Amino acid sequence: MNKFLRASAISVLCTIGAIAVSQAQSVTCQNAQYESDLLARFPNIAKACSDIISKNGEDYAVVTARLDRVDPSGRVQLRVKQADGSYSKRLSIRPRPDLKVSVDGKPARVQDLAENQEITAYVKVRAPEMALAPADPQERYVFIPIEEPQEQMAALPKTAGLLPLFGLLGGMSLLLGGWLTAMRHRRH
Repeated sequence: MNKFLRASAISVLCTIGAIAVSQAQSVTCQNAQYESDLLARFPNIAKACSDIISKNGEDYAVVTARLDRVDPSGRVQLRVKQADGSYSKRLSIRPRPDLKVSVDGKPARVQDLAENQEITAYVKVRAPEMALAPADPQERYVFIPIEEPQEQMAALPKTAGLLPLFGLLGGMSLLLGGWLTAMRHRRH
């Protein structure tokens, strides 16, 4: 009986030790070792993170993002929701054109998303890369580098052509002719 109690006590101690070690090694949003370039682009990642998932030995921060706009080029500009309900500065990614994400439980193409819709995204802990959660859970995540958004100036319309230049040259010719006529009348 004494051997049974010792074996049970050792077993319990080993189990407690294994649980303590596994809890000490589990990665959370607050203790994740975020890469420095990621922190430079997204300094509040730990506060925005709602969970850390691990796949194939890589850790990913789960975040909620609000869509600001989708450019005609396919670039998505979004802001990540912080724990206090505010949003981060604008981030930009360029997902695959055929990517469908889940919106209200239904698949939707990224180009068809409306402003201010919230979507789930995954950020690599070890790189400044983000993936939007695909609508099909079996589809693998495609990570895209996080970019600083580029504000595009609106292109000016190209409607004038050469006609204003010809008008300017004609007006200058009339002025020169009038000046020469005035000079001729002065001499006489």
